[in-house]
Amino acid sequence: MPVPSAYNDLGSDAQTRDHVGWVWYQRKYFSSARDAPYRHFLRFSSVHYHAVVFLNDKMIGSHEGGHLPFEIEITSNVLIGRENRITVAVNNTLSHSTIPPGEFVYLQRESGGMKQYPDGFFKQRPDFDFFNYAGILRPVYITKKPTSFIEDIIIEAEADGSLFYKVLINSDFANNNETVIVTARNEYGRVIFVNEGTHFVGRIETVRPWWPRGMGKPNLYQLEVHLLSGQIAVDTYRIQFGFRTVSFTNDEIFINGRPFYCHGFGMHEDFELHGRGYNAVVMTKDLNMLEWMNGNCYRTSHYPYSEERAAEADRRGLAVITEAPAVGLFEFDKSNELLHSQMIREMIERDRNHPSVIMWSLANEPQSSQKSARAYFSDLINVTKALDKTRPVTIVFSSAFFSDQAADLVDVICVNRYYGWYIDMGYLQVVNSSWIFEMKNWKKTFNKAIIVTEYGADSIPGLNQEPSRDFSEQYQNDLLNRTHAAFDILRADKTIAGEMIWNFADFMTAPDVTRAVGNHKGVLTRTRQAKMAAYTIKRRYEMLDAEELTPGTTPSVIPSDISDMIIPTKSTDSFKSDVTSDTDSFTLSSFI
Repeated sequence: MPVPSAYNDLGSDAQTRDHVGWVWYQRKYFSSARDAPYRHFLRFSSVHYHAVVFLNDKMIGSHEGGHLPFEIEITSNVLIGRENRITVAVNNTLSHSTIPPGEFVYLQRESGGMKQYPDGFFKQRPDFDFFNYAGILRPVYITKKPTSFIEDIIIEAEADGSLFYKVLINSDFANNNETVIVTARNEYGRVIFVNEGTHFVGRIETVRPWWPRGMGKPNLYQLEVHLLSGQIAVDTYRIQFGFRTVSFTNDEIFINGRPFYCHGFGMHEDFELHGRGYNAVVMTKDLNMLEWMNGNCYRTSHYPYSEERAAEADRRGLAVITEAPAVGLFEFDKSNELLHSQMIREMIERDRNHPSVIMWSLANEPQSSQKSARAYFSDLINVTKALDKTRPVTIVFSSAFFSDQAADLVDVICVNRYYGWYIDMGYLQVVNSSWIFEMKNWKKTFNKAIIVTEYGADSIPGLNQEPSRDFSEQYQNDLLNRTHAAFDILRADKTIAGEMIWNFADFMTAPDVTRAVGNHKGVLTRTRQAKMAAYTIKRRYEMLDAEELTPGTTPSVIPSDISDMIIPTKSTDSFKSDVTSDTDSFTLSSFI
């Protein structure tokens, strides 16, 4: 079985595709005698969902949750100068206590001495609308490190040249002879900063900020950290970073002090054959097509994407809303909160040094109208802010503006709505007024910057109907045009601060009567070919790129027939308001 890849679509039978439960991977490797002085680590970039890891038949660690990395030190277990065997057990079972959640239900009905289902028959019902691809989804590494090594670097670099860094050293013993030398270089390799020590707070003059597409060049710098023992360099760590500041008001998001209107995509890491497994070719095609359609941002719906993609977003100047793997939450108890906070911690520790990451999303479409959601998300927001004070925090809501319990807690509100599809399908004439009604009332209730993170309709590739009908390419296109007309009104008076269509490309889901071999809301097919809607998005985003919105560009006054729709609200007092290392490593490219 190849790694990285989901295993589901690599067989020829439904049993493999739909398997729920344990699968086993095994791989042998040889450790040379010259490896003896080093510490050894085994790093998994993503295993979905639960992983138990063995080395030479001894359990060495476990991890819960996909889409985020974990690392295990194996120094005391590795056989030096001999063959070693790695075994990984992976389980994709979801329940009310997993994130994301699901249901594992045994079914049986008896009558007249007969049974409807075979004994042991069950269904797994995920509480999300994408296929539950499983396995070792991203690369696996074995690394050799010195006894003292650079474990992590925390960087906070602002557009005005302000720089904070902290270097974390992992050492088996206390060594007063160790020193840390930190050098920063610009894109041409010229040294712009040198400092000795594990901490620094200061300012570097004449830096060039990192900008998203359409606003400037995504300038990147390299921080090079040397760990010295006496005069000998024992470890070196290099990481790219950018000087970039994200701020926000009740109306807008700003990057480096300039208004940033997010226009982009909700996406999935999904493709034929390898499912959610990492594939550099597909990643490159995706980002090239995103740029072709003139997008300037995307959300990692509904889980953190690969580290390689984050590095590419840095390089290309794509703004990213990075989302925790928490979709469809409906139980807000303490055990789920602890697991959720662990995932947030892992997400931030992995991605905090990427200038492309402009916002943290803690969840997608939780049942946040429940009263228990308020304390749950209040705690998680506190955890997030303690880890990173430099970025706004959001939750992506599908709840109603008049009943949500958590929207006042976030910095920026993100909203998913499907007018003309799940709401009033076939009645495109009400799409415009419905959007204005909805967004104006979110704004009036919470008075925060709002991004529309999902809207759209399914279209079967090649299905054409004139006049348009649901599931045709024409209907999807007509719905977009009606929605965009509403967005132009809403952005003119700063009711919304961004728009992101759902979805970038068609993707696979579990079987359902409304899912004809997957979800077809993509403006691209699953093989990344353009539908009619892709050209509409391309033209719109080109216009948004070129236009600096000024009064009079679009209507800024609500039509009288729409202003009546805004619901008066009572006082809202209750709503206060490309890392490299000199340590040796090799990739476990496949398990047998």
